[in-house]
Amino acid sequence: MVFVMGMIVPFYAIFVQKIGGSIAFAGLSWAIFSIVAGVMTLLFGSWQLKIKEQELLLALGYIIRGLVFLSYAFIGSITQLIFTQILWGIGAALGMPAFDAVYSAHTNQKDSIVQWGKWEGIAAIATGLAAIIGGILIQEIGYFSVFIGMSVLSFLLGMYIWRLPRETL
Repeated sequence: MVFVMGMIVPFYAIFVQKIGGSIAFAGLSWAIFSIVAGVMTLLFGSWQLKIKEQELLLALGYIIRGLVFLSYAFIGSITQLIFTQILWGIGAALGMPAFDAVYSAHTNQKDSIVQWGKWEGIAAIATGLAAIIGGILIQEIGYFSVFIGMSVLSFLLGMYIWRLPRETL
């Protein structure tokens, strides 16, 4: 998912301009996503503890983000963008804490900083590579195709996690 996100985040403001928004509106719409994700994460926290298979929340978060990227491919208005950002915030609120919980369950106290450091290093490299690839793909084939690819990858990630035996996670 880090790679998928890295394909669009550096080019988001340009996308918003292409659908009729300003740079300031790009900031506002990104703020809506971030604030919704933050508020919903706080609200979902206690509820998520009651879910026995938190991996399913991770999968659901990926599937919702797949819907978000599919929506981006067909955005026709600024209003649709706002609703899409809200949906993205909900998907992130379900998926991000679940990822952290699942990953944390596989770290140990003694080496936790090394294990989290490896994750952060891999995530930063993946984001950088995704920005290069995303920029080239957007320039050569356009946003639509990139969003469809991002959506497909997100759906595949969600289905993969959903179908994995729980003991694997």
